[in-house]
Amino acid sequence: MEALVDDLDHTTIYKRNQDYSEESDGEGGLGNLNRLIVRPPGHSGKAKRGHLCFDAAFECGNLGRADHITELEYDLYIRPDTCRPRARFWFNFTVENVKQDQRVIFNIVNFGKEFTLYDKDMTPLRIPRRLIFYHKSLVHRGRKILSLAFGFDREEDVYQFAAAAPYSYSRLQKYLATWQKKAESFATRETIAQSTQKRQIDLITIGDLNVKESESKEENLIKTKSSDMKKRVVLVIARAHGGEPPASYICQGLLDYIISSAENASAIRDHIVIQVVPMLNPDGVFLGSQRADLLGSDPNRSWHRATTFAHPQLVAVKEHIRKITSEKKLQLDFIIDIHADISHEGIFVRGNSYDDVYRFERHAVLPKFLSLRLEAWQAEQCLYNAEPALAGSARRALTSSGVDAYTLAASLAGRRLSPTGPYIHYTEDAYARIGRGVVKALCDYYRHIGIVPPRVGAPSKRRETRSRRRRRRAHYERERSVSWSPERRVLAARVLSPPLPQTSPAARALPPRTARHSVLRARPQRPLGDNVLPIITGTAVRTPRLSVVDMSAYIRTPASPPRPSFTGSRFQAKHALRRARPRGHTSDDYDTHESDS
Repeated sequence: MEALVDDLDHTTIYKRNQDYSEESDGEGGLGNLNRLIVRPPGHSGKAKRGHLCFDAAFECGNLGRADHITELEYDLYIRPDTCRPRARFWFNFTVENVKQDQRVIFNIVNFGKEFTLYDKDMTPLRIPRRLIFYHKSLVHRGRKILSLAFGFDREEDVYQFAAAAPYSYSRLQKYLATWQKKAESFATRETIAQSTQKRQIDLITIGDLNVKESESKEENLIKTKSSDMKKRVVLVIARAHGGEPPASYICQGLLDYIISSAENASAIRDHIVIQVVPMLNPDGVFLGSQRADLLGSDPNRSWHRATTFAHPQLVAVKEHIRKITSEKKLQLDFIIDIHADISHEGIFVRGNSYDDVYRFERHAVLPKFLSLRLEAWQAEQCLYNAEPALAGSARRALTSSGVDAYTLAASLAGRRLSPTGPYIHYTEDAYARIGRGVVKALCDYYRHIGIVPPRVGAPSKRRETRSRRRRRRAHYERERSVSWSPERRVLAARVLSPPLPQTSPAARALPPRTARHSVLRARPQRPLGDNVLPIITGTAVRTPRLSVVDMSAYIRTPASPPRPSFTGSRFQAKHALRRARPRGHTSDDYDTHESDS
């Protein structure tokens, strides 16, 4: 073994103790590959360039096995979660010791769910779609596998392959340390519990939980409902599953926006209390699990049977919710559990169903505001149900009287802005915009119910009287573009129909032809001679219009022919007289229209 290590003089990443196995079971691995060099069958001795080294023994890493098939092809196996063999989707590993311009095909062969977004346009992190093939393989018993075609262009680089952009527990702690310094004037950070592996569960409180005593007695007398005097609280929970890093990016975008100088952010801070649990399952995130924690339980299916030994973070959050609901001066309105989805595009919400129609209508109000603020909202994917299989989820177990709980899910892949539009993959900034949209939607909701005051400079909603609108509409019309807003400059009024004068003005003679054209004015004037026609003077006479006279009275009627003798019946005689009766000429037979001449 020592001779083998000495031969690898071009790198030092393979120097390890002999006690380490290829599939390390240490804290950093727990079944992940720990810098495994995959050699061709029958090869011994010095490891050469091009013998790939796979490593997943780091935070958020996941790769359990790598098999050498040919010089170009490798079969890779995802490590399943603890005690959950079917939870296999998240992968995150690195590849080193490559050769210049080496081409390979990686086959990920053991996905726990076949019908995913890889069937459509989803791709792993930063890999073009033309290099991705999701197909059924007869060699792998007809299962769907994901084949990645990749080329290494530089030997000294370390290449990382992941299902999505990872977000680790260490990154969160560094971010919160910096964020806390910026928000120390109006936000607090505390640890409410520790995980099984002694990682802290943070709770961030933005706003003041104490009701201000500066309110005057007159304002308290005006408020009739007791709920209006309570401080409103919103609880946001993120990263219950380790294989859903978009939830952490959304939560980070929410925290960044709420400490900004935006008008909506300052209004929320002044009137609403938002509490955030940024990472509910730090053990699962650290180990690179898809859904489970260290002991193999799914946190989003264990809320109704949480114990202090197996689920200390769930017990701590439930106890915190109980304290808020028992406080007379506080009112918990919403619980938003942020997740990522591998089967649907865009962003959507899952809620609860109620027998009371009015209760259900109130429950569906916040998703309406979210749909107006979030891009690529999928209304057809929003479900409101009460399935028994989801009794342990946060939106089902944490719901109490007056508290609305939701599951906000964003796609792990991307979205389409229109049904026939191009497919756009989510980035870290795109997920952060979703977090900012959540804050804006909450601000819109509380403005709608009157908790947050209206925005400064917003247009008044008071309508004018009908007579005044009709009187103004007859003469004036304000020009407004499609994107008109109160902040934009209002154009001046324009008169559309000016009043006519009482009498027609006197007709003015046109100026001479030479005065109307500058070229003619510059020419010399030709004197009038004898051959010029004289000027006609006189008074204009209007020609009378001709009229048509009815001349029917002066036309002689022709003589009647002699009456024939009838020998038939009385009816025939009467009919013959009617046919022989002469037809008189009237003025209708002539042109009675006025002439235009």
